Amino acid sequence: MADSHEKSDAGAPAAGGSGKLMMGLLGLNMVVMIAVAVVLFLGQKKQAQQASLDQVAEGAHAESAEHGAPAAGGEHGAPAAGGEHGGGGKAGPVVDPNAAKFFALGDFTANLSGPASAHYVKLTVNFEISKDADEEEMKARKPQFRDKVISLLNAKKPDDLQSADGRNYLKEEIKTVANTFVKKGKVEGVYFSAFVIN
Repeated sequence: MADSHEKSDAGAPAAGGSGKLMMGLLGLNMVVMIAVAVVLFLGQKKQAQQASLDQVAEGAHAESAEHGAPAAGGEHGAPAAGGEHGGGGKAGPVVDPNAAKFFALGDFTANLSGPASAHYVKLTVNFEISKDADEEEMKARKPQFRDKVISLLNAKKPDDLQSADGRNYLKEEIKTVANTFVKKGKVEGVYFSAFVIN
């Protein structure tokens, strides 16, 4: 009996020691997890800053390209007529003539269908329109576009929109319906800049 009493006393400190060891390991794990999160956050922030710096440098490069080739002595561009320095002025925004044209259809909140469905979808829709599309016509037809988009959304079940394929199919449906209204040009693409199902 005394022998078993001694074993249980000897076993008790071991259990307490393993508990302390476990707490120490958990604490160490927390510290490592926090350190990893901080490193990832700072790395992402640094990448964002680098991207921002690249955009600024790209913009500066585009501005210098508009001023012409650098002249001797670091002057801007070729001199104006009569040997005088060229006139100043603000450069306009650089617009790529091949850039896509977009038309914002706006935000939507619509109920989804289904048995006793209390689900809804919130999204923002933008059209990519052809270069020959008339923006005034697009603005005038905006109520028709919005009505058809809401009708399409109301006919969808939450499961229909959960997958990328389902959302892509919805984009194609919207594009097809929108093009039935457009007389000049066409809707070439549909983009969701926000999409939430609840």
